[in-house]
Amino acid sequence: MKHHLDTASGTLTVSWPGDVLSSNVETLRKETQEILDSTLIRQGGWSVLKLDLSAAKMVDSAGLNLIVSLIKITKARGSSVRAVVGSPNVYRTFIFTRLDKQLDLAQAA
Repeated sequence: MKHHLDTASGTLTVSWPGDVLSSNVETLRKETQEILDSTLIRQGGWSVLKLDLSAAKMVDSAGLNLIVSLIKITKARGSSVRAVVGSPNVYRTFIFTRLDKQLDLAQAA
């Protein structure tokens, strides 16, 4: 998992390496939480958490639950969430579950 803090735009980008499924969601949760809890990130002054899901072809219900929990954590910190998806199937899943109402949803170029 990669992450990058762009202090100029106030965006913390977290790139997940592939599908977000029940088989890997706990690892993704732990690694993402470690990033969010790191001293450098906590002091970084970011206002947008950008989830890069461009490598994901599928997000199951456990993955959706992880994303919802990250939305709650991020909003509690006064920040917003943006998701960038590459797969049309993942995009439709976000629309169908109305997650597009909770975050800024974009398709990867």
